[in-house]
Amino acid sequence: MGPMELFIAVRYLRGKRKIGFISWITYITAMGVCLGSFVLVVALAVANGFEKEVRDRIVGTLAHAKITRYHGDPIEEYDSLRREILKCPGITGAAPFISGKGGVERDQVQEGVMFFGIDDTLEPSVSDLKSTVQWGRFNLDSAVSRRGRTFPGILIGKGLADRMGIRDSAEIVLMSLAYAEGEIDPVPKMARFTVTGVFETGMFEYDLNFVYVSIESAQFLLNMQGVEGIQLRTADLFKADRIAETVRNHIGGYPYRAIDWQMENRSLFQWMKLEKTIIFLVISLIMVVAAFNIISSLVMMIIEKRREIGILMSMGASPGAIMRIFMANGIVIGFIGSTIGVSLSVALCLAQYKWRFIPIPGDLYFINTLPVIVRPLDVIAVYVAANLICWLVTLYPAWKAASLLPAESIRYE
Repeated sequence: MGPMELFIAVRYLRGKRKIGFISWITYITAMGVCLGSFVLVVALAVANGFEKEVRDRIVGTLAHAKITRYHGDPIEEYDSLRREILKCPGITGAAPFISGKGGVERDQVQEGVMFFGIDDTLEPSVSDLKSTVQWGRFNLDSAVSRRGRTFPGILIGKGLADRMGIRDSAEIVLMSLAYAEGEIDPVPKMARFTVTGVFETGMFEYDLNFVYVSIESAQFLLNMQGVEGIQLRTADLFKADRIAETVRNHIGGYPYRAIDWQMENRSLFQWMKLEKTIIFLVISLIMVVAAFNIISSLVMMIIEKRREIGILMSMGASPGAIMRIFMANGIVIGFIGSTIGVSLSVALCLAQYKWRFIPIPGDLYFINTLPVIVRPLDVIAVYVAANLICWLVTLYPAWKAASLLPAESIRYE
């Protein structure tokens, strides 16, 4: 496209004074493209922000990876295995754990829970659970209850505490699905605990369903010797799968297996990726609708400029040059609209990221300000998509303009 063709295209965009409605359609079309690209960049940035917040809470509450054994076999020499794992490159922390299903009971109120046996001295090296304790303290040793009795400590989530009316130093009974040995009529194993702390991770399911006890208490409730596995914290969160596999090979491979945080939450993060794709496709329809206005504006422009088109052709302008002139109209509209829209959206997102001036209800969400993360690839994708759509819709009107016969165009009044 030559400079003369671009010059004529820009002049045509302004329209004649007596038919100024065409130029207004052009401005409205550019505003539609601007709005579509603005909303799309902001929506993707918000989706990225929420994805990061969820990921941070998942990998903060849980470890980056775990080493377990196939068939659920326990690991008995877990202290020596933990020390061996710490020798592997990329490992910054390792701690044993046990998990099981059960229920808690207090004052005839019962709830199903997932309980974890952890070492409270090693757990801070693999998770941020200690920093999430809102009431009480991060301690699973024996503690005195409000009734003056001493029982092992237990940590419960805020959701469970609110539902059952529990606060620190209360007594609760934890039951497992394992059965006591030697009983004629088997009953679930249970033990009484003192609530030493209440944590709040921000993940509703975790705060409602997770409780933590000591390794020894979990072993008693599950009739287990040893532990279920070793939790790992890696130097690079996004390389946790490869690092965990390296650890597995280092300790001998089978019967050990490695599970990373992405594998454990595969369905959740796949849904988040699908959600971003849906957002991109649906909001892109705004730009498609705006781009279709380009067709109507070009058709009206061709009618307005029909005589000028004939003159240009009689002066030697080729059909290809005429086609490029009208294609340039759509390209200019897309360029102006997408540039302004993307620039404004990036500026807004960066301002929100720095100053957090857009609040959201903290009692409904796990954060109190709108999270945003602008990723360059998202911005580039939106910018390219907006300009590509605007270029594609110009092809047919531009082709029709190039198909006009010079004599009929000049004769047209």
